Amino acid sequence: MRVLTHLAMLALLPALSACSSLFGGDTPKHTPSPADQLPQAAELDGENSRDLYLGIVDKLRQGGKSRAALAYLDDYDNRHPGDVRAQVLRANSFLDIQDYDRAEAIYRELVNGDEAAAAYDGLGRVAVGRGDWTKARAQFHEAVRREPINVKYLNDLGFAEMRIASYDEALFTLRQASELAPGNAQVRNNLILCLDVAGQGGEAKAMIARITDAKERRAVEQMVKTARVQVRTPTTAGAATAPRPLAQATETQP
Repeated sequence: MRVLTHLAMLALLPALSACSSLFGGDTPKHTPSPADQLPQAAELDGENSRDLYLGIVDKLRQGGKSRAALAYLDDYDNRHPGDVRAQVLRANSFLDIQDYDRAEAIYRELVNGDEAAAAYDGLGRVAVGRGDWTKARAQFHEAVRREPINVKYLNDLGFAEMRIASYDEALFTLRQASELAPGNAQVRNNLILCLDVAGQGGEAKAMIARITDAKERRAVEQMVKTARVQVRTPTTAGAATAPRPLAQATETQP
């Protein structure tokens, strides 16, 4: 577990090393590599240890270190081959770096197993990356059908429905997600945007007015202004234009 704790610290290393470089100092005799921080196989025998390890790898991915995450997953697969949770993380990492073909291949292998919902959500994001919002909507729908109370999948589905101008469906889906997770700012922002583009600007403004933090409120107002034209632009399968991320205003995403 001591070594596993070192892995948790790895996410902080880039920022710390950047600060250190400003002040010079002695050149270290050995630069630690990710392999130096990996838990040994014996330390991963317990299910909780595996969960923690994969959770830390996912944090690396979310922190923009998806290639490093892939290296850790290679090592994990050597020790514990066939773990579908690791396969989902691997596909997500490929998706992060816009390697859509490899991400799609992994997701498709998972659509009939325990991680089917995550696989379909991943396939939806692959379709978003390729500019095909109609296909994305269909894949997100499959994810929600398998996990109807998963707020992330509902949020993705609602945004895709909005992008293909199915506003009634989008509003229902996003309101449902908002009721399930009232404090989720990402869902709230997408619902505000959907209300605005669906012609219900009064309700959108009322929701914005209820945001207590002034800086966040201004950010959401700007998000709506910026996104309004793009979201109202009709989308077609295989559109060449870059898709808008599914997370808005308060969160930067893949």
